[in-house]
Amino acid sequence: MHFVFLSTMAGSPWGGSEELWSQAAAWLRANGHTVSASILSWTLPVPRIRELQSIGVSLSARRSRITGVGTRFWHRVVGQRREYLWALRQKPTLLIISQGMHTEGLHWMAFCRDHGIPFVTIVHSINELWWPQDEVADELAKAYRSALRVFNVSRRGQTLLEEQIGERLENCEVVWNPYNVSPADPPPWPECDGTWRLASIGLLQPAVKGQDLLFHVLARAQWADRKVELNVYGDGPCRRGLRRLAETLQLSNIHFRGSTSDIKQVWAMNHMLVLPSRYEGLPLTLVESMWCARPAVVSDVGGIAEICVDGRTAFLVPAPNVAMLEDTMERAWTQRDAWMTMGKAARARAQELIPTDPVGGFSRRLVELAESCGDSRGG
Repeated sequence: MHFVFLSTMAGSPWGGSEELWSQAAAWLRANGHTVSASILSWTLPVPRIRELQSIGVSLSARRSRITGVGTRFWHRVVGQRREYLWALRQKPTLLIISQGMHTEGLHWMAFCRDHGIPFVTIVHSINELWWPQDEVADELAKAYRSALRVFNVSRRGQTLLEEQIGERLENCEVVWNPYNVSPADPPPWPECDGTWRLASIGLLQPAVKGQDLLFHVLARAQWADRKVELNVYGDGPCRRGLRRLAETLQLSNIHFRGSTSDIKQVWAMNHMLVLPSRYEGLPLTLVESMWCARPAVVSDVGGIAEICVDGRTAFLVPAPNVAMLEDTMERAWTQRDAWMTMGKAARARAQELIPTDPVGGFSRRLVELAESCGDSRGG
């Protein structure tokens, strides 16, 4: 069988939404299937992409940065035509469209529908503050209706998708993203030296992750006298802007640590995750912190409340704004002696809910769907 993956994420070269499709592609290739992938050109230096190339996944790179009238015209008229021709030449048994946002893959879903290509799509996040206009919503409804399956990373995401397109979808399933930490042996609780260390982990893009909200809370007078440090992990398009904001607010207790793949070492140093996101799917950083037995302060967006229990495993921020984050941070601070116990409860919750092999489970589901396509075509 030939599986073709198509990534539509345009906001940055790599993110949590890219882990599921790329690891599923590797799993399918290792299990003897033909695998191709269409990616944005700026993704090529990413180590995971080089790994896919090394195991025989055929890659096609699309233009990623569209600037200028001439370039936009080239992309729409020439570039897109080339992409479609590439997809047709693959003759996929199943095409998998991985979307960072629920509208990104619309033209690809319509293309598959119009050319009789069996496809599924993965929806990683939906912005509750942005709704498609009626004409786009109508097209989205037709596109999603024609998919074999619409995979969402949370039940709430599925509900939001259905509300925005104004239609109940019978072909939806919830799927788990892979995480970059072993579920075994969580790191020990950090040694107590009098300072409480918070971790902000993720893309440095406040419009998504809300780091600016956290900085403004830490700039309040009551936090200046507390022994608290914030370690910021990750990279992104607003790295310099966030550094300047921290300097403007005179926050000397914020440390930018850059990107790291050693998640357990992060949690060996820090007591709690703070993730005041403005929108999410189901963040990998939260899942990883739970496996590492750490509590969290997190916005009640996306599927976060589906795995967190307010006051037992985490502190839920009702909405992503400074006032509500400040109230929740105060609540967390007054209960800081219970953070270790809450972290253990978070790990127990992860053991109860989260599969230990999400990639294998998803990949086997793709094989089942591809086999059903073969059956429906008479073999």
